[in-house]
Amino acid sequence: MFYVEGLTLLKETLKQLSRLTLMFLASMTSFPPAIEAGTQEVIEGSHFSKTFGEQRHYRLILPRDYETSGKYYPVIYYFHGHSGRFKGEQYGDGQVFLPEMIDFVRRHDVVIVRWDGRVEEDYDGFYGGTPYDIQGKGWGMDFGAYFLELVTHIDKTYRTLEDRSHRATSGLSMGGFMSLYVSARFPDLVGSASAFNPAHENHVGPEGAKVLYKHTDHVLNHGHSKVRLVRASGDYISQHHDELRDVYSRTPGVDFEYRRDEYHRHWVTSVDETFDFHMKAFDDAGLLAHPKNWSYDNAYPEFSVWGYDVEVTNKKPGYVCLRDVGWGYFRVFTRQYAPDGPPVEEQIIRITTPEYYGSHQTYQILDYSHEKDRVTRYELVSTAGGELVFELDGRGHDIAILKERESRAPVLLPWDTKGDPVVEPDRDLLLPIRLINTNGIAVKNVVVSFSSDYPIVEVKGGPVTVEVIEPGEIIDLSDRFTEHFVSSEGSFQHCRLNLAVKYRGWYSKHYNVDARILPTPLREPLGVEVIDGRRRTFPIFRQAGNQGGGSMLEREVEEGTGNGDGFADPGEAVSIWIKLLQGMVPFDKNSWHRTKIYTDDACVVSFEDVAEKKGREFTSVRDHTSVIRISPDCPAGHKIRLFLKNESYSFVWTPDMRYGKEPLYQATQRYRDHFHQYELVVGGE
Repeated sequence: MFYVEGLTLLKETLKQLSRLTLMFLASMTSFPPAIEAGTQEVIEGSHFSKTFGEQRHYRLILPRDYETSGKYYPVIYYFHGHSGRFKGEQYGDGQVFLPEMIDFVRRHDVVIVRWDGRVEEDYDGFYGGTPYDIQGKGWGMDFGAYFLELVTHIDKTYRTLEDRSHRATSGLSMGGFMSLYVSARFPDLVGSASAFNPAHENHVGPEGAKVLYKHTDHVLNHGHSKVRLVRASGDYISQHHDELRDVYSRTPGVDFEYRRDEYHRHWVTSVDETFDFHMKAFDDAGLLAHPKNWSYDNAYPEFSVWGYDVEVTNKKPGYVCLRDVGWGYFRVFTRQYAPDGPPVEEQIIRITTPEYYGSHQTYQILDYSHEKDRVTRYELVSTAGGELVFELDGRGHDIAILKERESRAPVLLPWDTKGDPVVEPDRDLLLPIRLINTNGIAVKNVVVSFSSDYPIVEVKGGPVTVEVIEPGEIIDLSDRFTEHFVSSEGSFQHCRLNLAVKYRGWYSKHYNVDARILPTPLREPLGVEVIDGRRRTFPIFRQAGNQGGGSMLEREVEEGTGNGDGFADPGEAVSIWIKLLQGMVPFDKNSWHRTKIYTDDACVVSFEDVAEKKGREFTSVRDHTSVIRISPDCPAGHKIRLFLKNESYSFVWTPDMRYGKEPLYQATQRYRDHFHQYELVVGGE
């Protein structure tokens, strides 16, 4: 304890003594403003960014006594929204909540940094533009990398506390997206994140390999963070906020808060409460602990997280996904898109561990290949620094270090390589329960039980006792448990199943498996068209705009690859359009929609995600549908059972809605899921 306190005192002393030197050196490439004690609380600074090759600006809100206190402060990095800059937002009069921020800093020991998301090509004037380069246009500006640069500059230039527990992010709308995204991308650097009415889906990744990032698909990155979501009840993307809340609230490890304010527009509310949330996080010593187990997704070719370094050769659009990483074990796979994309082809992933393993030590490695469903073993020698370096393809691997004295719980192998399992209701099912022993010794007296706290599933069978599982052995218990799900109309029904593994008499491990239950009843579509490279014109519904309503219009499409005869032939890639009798709003009748396709038929060998803007909707959320490829070896006449999902959507306008005395500011954007079943005959009938 005295040693730690001594180091802290030494650090503070050295930092104060060197502050003038640091300010001078920083002034060679940056310009922190002179602060007149007690009078200037909101100041502007700039620094040269090597990431962007240009001068970047920021605005600081400092405590009144910053110059004289000698204290070190935690930092909240605030991200402005669309049409904003570091000085304020253009909408909402630009200054609506800035006085609240200033007042908060007057009452609390904290520094707020308002950074600048300006992209020159996307702005017209000081305000009025699309920030952060996340709309898919491809200017190649990585604001995640710039965040690291800005943090380094702020920590060197001002008196800040530099550990993750004392660093937070916050933001509005597109800035709310960035707050959640940056804190998820760098969970070892940011302890808490908040978002006011955040955007939910945007492009991330390197130039030439960008991919859509949707917050609901990557909440595991926040598995050891604190997160707060603030939703205004009259916000136009409220439905997406509620969906994000549902996913965060059921994710173990995330310390999550949600606040709904009765407010009539897309704006910042509950500033005091939200920043108080961060102040409490700054006092949470648990955020300083390195997690024993973590999961993480990243779309870039090089990244570091929790001490692990990852490099991707031949990077293509998609994610590297790490799961259950801990001492001696991890799972790694890739996804072309989240959450249910196929693996990324022809990539090599190089993973370098922290310096855990001693200099030039030889280890026995167990490698389970998801693609080959096969276990191999080999020797690996640690580096001089004590790291282990793995080179793996992206098709999925479970990696374990075998040690004779260690007894790790048997590992549940992946259920479905296409995300959470999609299951049918109203029938008995056998779900694939397979366990592998990743230890160097046998595991004895393994008791496996399967259950759920959800009333919509009945699990029969078990518990099952396995006397011994040898090293590297896989046991299949799929036929030992039966599951029967029930569902209702509408969208997928979420259900969580729990697999409990008891071993060595009293040790236990629990695995959560989330299943998506198809709704009932599932009817045949009113009309079906297979698009296999041909051109078709469909009547579709298009929203009128912010005051609701809309009309039908003609849309010409040409997609898929094939001979254009309107049948799914072997080797062809096809999309499927269906006719919908009634969409979400009264004006949407007999319209056509492309579909998201679900099937486990072996003749469907690949899925492509088609992400389109939802009509006139001006948020970043996309309509995700599918193009599927039929195996060249699939016999003509083979019947493929498909489950088809499409959305209908519009602006919902209620002109007499009030929030206190204020009228509803703008229409709320809503969508509704529609499900059908369909039997696709290869080659036609």
